[in-house]
Amino acid sequence: MLKKFLLILSVFAVFSFAGPISVEGRLTEIPGKMPSNDLYSYVYVFKYKVLSVTSGKIDAKEILVGVYNPLIARGKVKDKMADKSKGNVGEFKAKAKHKLTLIPLEGNWDGAVEDEYFDDESPRYLAIEVNE
Repeated sequence: MLKKFLLILSVFAVFSFAGPISVEGRLTEIPGKMPSNDLYSYVYVFKYKVLSVTSGKIDAKEILVGVYNPLIARGKVKDKMADKSKGNVGEFKAKAKHKLTLIPLEGNWDGAVEDEYFDDESPRYLAIEVNE
């Protein structure tokens, strides 16, 4: 039991302290409807197909990526999350191809998360930069 706990802890430590991961991906779906930004700040989770990994390591062919207040164009966020909302994407649309810089969602965002993939236990990433 202790060995299993230490293994899980070491995997978590590697995942938590690894540098950002850069991937090129295709936004495969936008589930549900994004709340308006005047209600509250949130991270919305999208599903991406991984086309290539340019930095770091991801073994999955599909990943779940959270984007802070996605109704605001990347680079236009002016609050405390401005440093984690960089890029040039003005609007998120299904089938769009993006270059993403990712960090683990857990530990980097503690607010509301709009996540329709509640049955999927895959790790969630936070997109700190999204470019076309």
